[in-house]
Amino acid sequence: MICVPIVGASMSKALEQISAAEKVADIIELRLDLIDSFNLKVLLKAATKPVIVTNRSKLDGGQFKGNDEERLQALRDALAAGANYVDIEVSTPREYLQPFLESYETSRIILSYHEFSNTPDDLNPLYETMSALPGEILKIVTYARDLSDNLKMLQLLERAKKENKKLIGLCMGDMGEISRVLSPLYGGFLTFGSLETGQESAPGQIPANSLKDIYRVNNKRKDFKVYGVIGNPISKSMGYLIHNRAFREINSDDIYVSFLVENVEKFFITFKDFFSGLSVTMPAKEKIMPLLDNVDSTARSIGAVNTVVQEEGRWVGYNTDCSGAIAALETYTSLKNKNVLIIGSGGTAKAIGYGVKEKDARLTVTYNRNKERGETLAQELGCKLVHCRDAGTRSIDILINCSPVGMNPNIHETPFLARDFKEGMVVFDSVYNPLETRLLREAKAAGCTVISGSELFINQAAKQFELWTGKVAPIDAMRQALMEKLT
Repeated sequence: MICVPIVGASMSKALEQISAAEKVADIIELRLDLIDSFNLKVLLKAATKPVIVTNRSKLDGGQFKGNDEERLQALRDALAAGANYVDIEVSTPREYLQPFLESYETSRIILSYHEFSNTPDDLNPLYETMSALPGEILKIVTYARDLSDNLKMLQLLERAKKENKKLIGLCMGDMGEISRVLSPLYGGFLTFGSLETGQESAPGQIPANSLKDIYRVNNKRKDFKVYGVIGNPISKSMGYLIHNRAFREINSDDIYVSFLVENVEKFFITFKDFFSGLSVTMPAKEKIMPLLDNVDSTARSIGAVNTVVQEEGRWVGYNTDCSGAIAALETYTSLKNKNVLIIGSGGTAKAIGYGVKEKDARLTVTYNRNKERGETLAQELGCKLVHCRDAGTRSIDILINCSPVGMNPNIHETPFLARDFKEGMVVFDSVYNPLETRLLREAKAAGCTVISGSELFINQAAKQFELWTGKVAPIDAMRQALMEKLT
């Protein structure tokens, strides 16, 4: 189930949020400590979905300004009004707590614990202590300092499920995001999702519509595999959009999440029994290679892995950036004997350059500030090297931008002067956000054939999907998911 917290600072704002939350929520949480001069009866009457009433003190991460007696009186009023659920902290003094733990005909008690600084090494003693109390539903929420904290929480949820104990178990913070997505799949009673970005009631909360429509957390699943993307930063990755859409399209229960990874080796050792395949982005594409059992010959030649697949109990690395780019280019033109100029000298340039050379094109790469890196790339690919300011002086049939220039939010930048475009050139931009960069817009105006970076992104992702699942990727649905986000 998905619970949407109501955090409006006023009654009017709270009522607006309740109305909007009805469309995505299974349960609504009234955060009374965040609503100024609240009228509980009016709020309860406005909600048609089940309601949790919470009134949290500053000690427990809330904003209630009064004393304990005043704070708890609002919760007593909620019980008297027949609220579906009342959430009370286990830290509440026992003389106040005990009356809430007695049986009520219309309300169910959530006994909650919050830790805003870390996640204990062992959550089981806390769970056992809380289980000994009469609360019907337990809630344990901690702050994730490390991705492995999520595993502790998910393992606790599995235990509670086996013991038929209702548990809300989540980790807060950026590192805890995967627990918010996966907790319902591991037996959690519910997960929290914000009404929209900027209306979170706790750090790391993600929008409820993403939980419902993209991750499908409410779907009943007999069995599922976890896939994901690793890297740092990871917040701008759109892999979760297209891969989860692909799983939905083929009626698969599998799920794809984002792993914010700071230490690749530590992550791989800790999580390799948890996931079934990975997308790999910077800066992990090279670091993950020595951790794998085998690396495909193309990926080894490129020196970077962007896809990890489990094959007969062994972890194998592939590079689908190369094949994805070549497939996009060959939709519009052949490469053999063409003059190809690549702007950039990073990992994407190396992957695409390798594929271009394999197709017998005449390749030139550019450098800007780092001539040494450009020289290394040119030597590895066996091609020519020029400074980017001289790119327009070359004879170019195909121009490929492998630099981040023009990427959102710097959408007014371009790596190539408009005056240097020639009619009939093919211009391919690896940047896919925005869909039409300034580079492509000016190239189109000059009569060039243009290829959006979205085609590279979709092609490489489709190949990943097929490597993981052994099934044909629903590429049209994947493309639609990306277009819906970018347009």
